[in-house]
Amino acid sequence: MNEQIARLLYEGALAVQSGDRAEGQRLLLQVIELDEQNELAWLWLSGAMDDPADQQVALENVLAVNPNNQAAKEGLAWLQAHYGNLSVGGGANDWVPPEPRNEDDVEQLACWQCGASLYSVAQFCWQCHAAVHCCNNCFFRHEPRCKELQGLTSQMSQVSQNHCPWWRVTN
Repeated sequence: MNEQIARLLYEGALAVQSGDRAEGQRLLLQVIELDEQNELAWLWLSGAMDDPADQQVALENVLAVNPNNQAAKEGLAWLQAHYGNLSVGGGANDWVPPEPRNEDDVEQLACWQCGASLYSVAQFCWQCHAAVHCCNNCFFRHEPRCKELQGLTSQMSQVSQNHCPWWRVTN
């Protein structure tokens, strides 16, 4: 594990432990951007999520990396016992997208690539020049069905600027 990933993972875990779940999510998602197979980042991310369905996705990703992870198995069992089956079935046609956002709304967000503070009206990050309106800065970044509906299925189209009407700030 490289030094940057280790630092982000450590800081993300500390944020979750101290109760700053939003900061924990932000840091842990950066780890996952750098290393999608980071078992600990997915596990900590499950504890940083508010929505039980998001917790389930994170725990399922832990098990995709390591099918023997006992903490993830226990977490999924707990979620199942308390919330039932949270899985959403089907393909792109089953997903109901939100209403298009009002483009006059200005929201603050962190750049998906470098973490710089940005506003939703910016086209590119002032620090690293990454596109602001892209899948990686979107609340629905882990929702494959919206990408299928928009035709944004390649990795390049997800990091490039796009004009998806469902784009929402990640925070």
